[in-house]
Amino acid sequence: MTEFLIDQQLPARLAEHLSNRGHDARHVKQYPGGTTLSDPQIAAIADREGRVVVTKDDDFRVLHLTRGQPARLLIVTCGNISTSALLTLVDEHFADLASAIDQYRFVELHREGVFIHDPR
Repeated sequence: MTEFLIDQQLPARLAEHLSNRGHDARHVKQYPGGTTLSDPQIAAIADREGRVVVTKDDDFRVLHLTRGQPARLLIVTCGNISTSALLTLVDEHFADLASAIDQYRFVELHREGVFIHDPR
């Protein structure tokens, strides 16, 4: 089971969807201060709780590469997409995603598939 923290640019339904797949997934809105938390605060929560930050926000990529925060990152780079299309995309690539997240710190989900950016 992987633990996820879904950033505010992504729908809360993604957290529910991942939870239904047997993972511990929380949306940032479930935390006190939710939508007003800064990226470093979100990264700190994720690291403290051992969660993978799931985001579309490129600022997290910069934070991860320059400061190592969050320790684990899944960036979604499929552009504007409906919630149902996002959930379908996750399902289509879930086996590759799960494997990559287990082995690597920085993973990208794109319409074309899963890309790995740095080893653990």
